[in-house]
Amino acid sequence: MIKIILIICLFLSLTTKAQIMGEVSPIIKPFSVENELVRVSNYQSPTPAKYRLYPTKTPSTFLRLNTTNGFIDVVQYSNDNNRMIYVLSNRPILDSGTIDRFTLYPTLNNWIFLLLDQFEGNTYQVGWSKDPEKSYVLQIRKEE
Repeated sequence: MIKIILIICLFLSLTTKAQIMGEVSPIIKPFSVENELVRVSNYQSPTPAKYRLYPTKTPSTFLRLNTTNGFIDVVQYSNDNNRMIYVLSNRPILDSGTIDRFTLYPTLNNWIFLLLDQFEGNTYQVGWSKDPEKSYVLQIRKEE
């Protein structure tokens, strides 16, 4: 009798764990609405990289970040001759830094990203546009 009860308990615990593991965690759901930041995936790979590509919600458009100095380009790919790279930021935030110092975080607004200096904690609002003259990088300052 005890063996039967143990087998039933074991079976129930395994099926419960399988149901929990089958659910999608809200933290890694694409484009979740938590705290206004959109988590698409983890852009930081274990391998250090000087450049990283960040997808936008606009088809065929990525933001290319130089992780050492915070410089950002817009990369557009195409099957025809509309491929191009144009400068988003007018100058780098730093002259030089270490690899993976900067990272980008998408927001709910397709045209706005947050740029984080992971060493100093400085945060910047990055607005990108198909019109390069409307793109900007502005530091978000603490209220004093």
